[in-house]
Amino acid sequence: MITPHSVQQVKDAVRIEEVLGEFLDLKRKGPRYLGLCPFHNEKTPSFNVSPQLGIYKCFGCGESGDAITFLQKQEHLSFVEAIRWLAKRYQIEVEEEERSAEQEQEQSERESLAVVQQWALNWSVDQLWNTEEGKQIGLAYFLERGFREDTIREFQLGYVPERGDAFATAAIAHGFSPELLEKAGWIKRRENGTPWDFFQGRVTFPIHGLTGQPIAFGARTLRSDKKLPKYFNSPESPLYVKSRSLYGISHAKKSIVEQQNCLLVEGYTDVISLHQAGVTNVVASSGTSLTVDQVRLIKRYAPAVTILYDGDAAGIKASLRGIDLIIAEGLNVKVVVFTDGDDPDSFARKHSSSEIEAFLQETAKDFLVFKADLLVAEAGNDPVRKAAAIHELVASIALVPDHVLRSLYIKQCATIVAVGEQALVSEMNKVLRRSYRKKLGGDAPPVEELMDPAVAAPQPEVEDLGTVHQERDLLRLLISYGHEKVVAPMVDMEGNSFDEELSVAELMFQSLATDDMTLEEPLLQAIFRDYSFSHKMGETVMPSRYITNENTDWRDLTIDLLAERHVLSPNWEVKHKIHVSHEQDQLLQAVQQALNMLKERRVDRMLKLKQEQLKELTDEADIDMALRTLMALQELKKDFAKVTGRVVVG
Repeated sequence: MITPHSVQQVKDAVRIEEVLGEFLDLKRKGPRYLGLCPFHNEKTPSFNVSPQLGIYKCFGCGESGDAITFLQKQEHLSFVEAIRWLAKRYQIEVEEEERSAEQEQEQSERESLAVVQQWALNWSVDQLWNTEEGKQIGLAYFLERGFREDTIREFQLGYVPERGDAFATAAIAHGFSPELLEKAGWIKRRENGTPWDFFQGRVTFPIHGLTGQPIAFGARTLRSDKKLPKYFNSPESPLYVKSRSLYGISHAKKSIVEQQNCLLVEGYTDVISLHQAGVTNVVASSGTSLTVDQVRLIKRYAPAVTILYDGDAAGIKASLRGIDLIIAEGLNVKVVVFTDGDDPDSFARKHSSSEIEAFLQETAKDFLVFKADLLVAEAGNDPVRKAAAIHELVASIALVPDHVLRSLYIKQCATIVAVGEQALVSEMNKVLRRSYRKKLGGDAPPVEELMDPAVAAPQPEVEDLGTVHQERDLLRLLISYGHEKVVAPMVDMEGNSFDEELSVAELMFQSLATDDMTLEEPLLQAIFRDYSFSHKMGETVMPSRYITNENTDWRDLTIDLLAERHVLSPNWEVKHKIHVSHEQDQLLQAVQQALNMLKERRVDRMLKLKQEQLKELTDEADIDMALRTLMALQELKKDFAKVTGRVVVG
């Protein structure tokens, strides 16, 4: 784990305009930078970067954050991965917290395996391109498959010679221990301890992690011997967990994000052929049943998955249960089935990227509709089999998290299976109840029936008596300028006026405490209290405390408060000699105005509530007291109106 000191060192060193400038074309405009937002399509720049605050904010889609959150969103890195990326960028040596002996051992093993896999990749690629056997057998095979040389190099495909210990001899001579090579899956050992190459006579397909590092390998035999398994794969290790890995993810992740859709295929060659054809948002589950971790990995990049099948009915039927995992995670799932003996690999080799994309667009079918068609066709006219098919279909629909979407699927599938919609609704509610009971370990509250929503009668407009907008402005001033000094007029116990220098934070806290007020909106209140506590403890609280806060709600709110959509051009003063006042130039007035606006709004609310209470009173004394209170509040409101500039009517 990275030490807090190192994290802070990285944060202190980062210049946000430099980091984001490596990914975006930023243009300076006064004190900030503008560019096209990478998180949504736009033609006019609305992506603002503030070097002074170290934040970015898109006023088009609302995305915001600092350099760390940008890397997390843009490159889909974890917090730790983003810190390491920045540490490398700014040449900062990262310190690690003390770990347990088990953690140290696992980390050491991970690092050692990573070195082995990188060396093995380089060695196998060299064997493919620079040895006679590699060129005549391995390279010839890939070229026969239709892979271009640039594609072979891009995916770092390799070859292991037929001679049984070529790799083991070279790796051990390089200094790797047989034990480590065996853990990495490259060698096996005979009873007498002598090593032999596990991938001998095979072409290799490196499996890369998210950052492009080789973590494992698949190796295909080139023999026609049916007794030999076609593929061997690396064993699981601290570096490689099969259920959490997807082949091609490092090559595809950028394209998946751009297209907001992930194409899912079965094998290595499917991925490579589609990439070569120009369809790059594709990954493979490497022949394994899809897992929850793999689905969640895809979900990090896109909200939709399109599964490409080769038309094998048995294979499709076997994979249906795995697709339910995708639905349960809230992703949209479509299915494309290739016909005429094609699979994604062969189809990609025969068509251009535009033809492939057109085919996928035209033939992609919503998974639940596809499943309904498939099950109905399989059941035929057998009522028992049809009932079983409907139960299976309903179980899948029940996994859809979105209530509205689930209702739409019920309508559509009811037509396909020729069963009344209400029958499917009732069956689905049974499934949902069982699911709730299983989750809660006992009786669960009844699940609402799926019925068409009734049209609600028009509701009378109710005036918003909240003060959230005024509270947001006050908190913005506190975070931005709380440490700044102002000279404010004060009044002592005898009513004498005097000037006192104090911080904006002190002025604000004193003014609110005098009227026994605080912020009411929970999130605003939490940050306000944290600031107040830190201030009382003698800390100088700077905006960076909240801009880079680990609490994402605090961080997002702060950036939203501080990001300015429009900044006055320096040309007004430099070129036109026109002085324009900035908020910071009139800080005392800005803070007093914000305080008065909040207090005036609270008085408005008290007036409204007191007027409503007056309608219910019957006792003369209570009515008289309420009227006196109303008059006092009205006078107070007029006093505030004089300083806030609002017009009081009535």
